[in-house]
Amino acid sequence: MKGFLRAAPAVLASCLPAAVFASCLHAVDTDYCGPELIRLIYVTSAGPVYVQPTTALEPAPQGFVCKPVAGGYFILDSNAPNFKQIYATLISARVAGAPVTIVADPARSTCTIIYVTL
Repeated sequence: MKGFLRAAPAVLASCLPAAVFASCLHAVDTDYCGPELIRLIYVTSAGPVYVQPTTALEPAPQGFVCKPVAGGYFILDSNAPNFKQIYATLISARVAGAPVTIVADPARSTCTIIYVTL
């Protein structure tokens, strides 16, 4: 029993989601964070949806081309052709506690989500 109690913290640490060790980077013409847990999804009455990953986006991660919205948010444009699919994926990941990779378009001035992977 003592051996089990000594090994328990190591086993629990190995079960932590990968998002605990995630990072945000710029590579291959994209800015991305992941795999990440979603800290907050902020839905406005009119306009974009703000998505905050667990990794801090303020100050902007080194190499990021796009600029995070104040508070460290990505923007999900409600007019994007794949808005419903991305929004559903983000909500599912948030509810399930599953990590996602968020990819933003560096050609836009603010960090605007172009796709996510779950």
